[in-house]
Amino acid sequence: MEYVKCHNCGSDQSSYYATENGYNLVRCAECGLIYLNPRPDAEEIQDAHKLGVHRGEHDFDITGHFDKGKIRNYLKILRDFYTPEQLAGSSWLDVGCGHGEFLVALREFTNGNIQLRGLEPNVQKQISAQKQGLDVSQFDLATHEQRYDRISLLNVYGHLPDPVGMLSTLRTLLLPSGELLLETGDSA
Repeated sequence: MEYVKCHNCGSDQSSYYATENGYNLVRCAECGLIYLNPRPDAEEIQDAHKLGVHRGEHDFDITGHFDKGKIRNYLKILRDFYTPEQLAGSSWLDVGCGHGEFLVALREFTNGNIQLRGLEPNVQKQISAQKQGLDVSQFDLATHEQRYDRISLLNVYGHLPDPVGMLSTLRTLLLPSGELLLETGDSA
């Protein structure tokens, strides 16, 4: 376990907020951000992402399986934000793409007229996504050279040990007029 400063403002002053699975959430005294402190070290976080197991009072295997129901939901969301013509011929990177349901929805939404790539650290999820005919692998974003029209992080933000650093890295991977689609289900 390691103690960290607030990801948002850098303050080391915080107060207890809640406990989840044996880990403490704290609220930053300066800006109000809620974050895990202390948290597992970087190596343990990487192992958890790779293996799909979140450790704590109870270990949770979060690998799951490909879920066609998610595709319908993602198609509804895509229709709220885009038309197929807006995305036609563009490039999209989905970071933490899981089994690839969002990428499948993008492929269906654009009738295959989009360049798709997925980043997923969990080996079992990579294999599952690849079975859907998707270009999904694990690679280092900091040294990745391809640029994208759009990058998505769906339910990934709450798992990032350095959210500000990740957003800075993603910014370098976006084309000048690119956009980031970020969704999180973690209220903290």
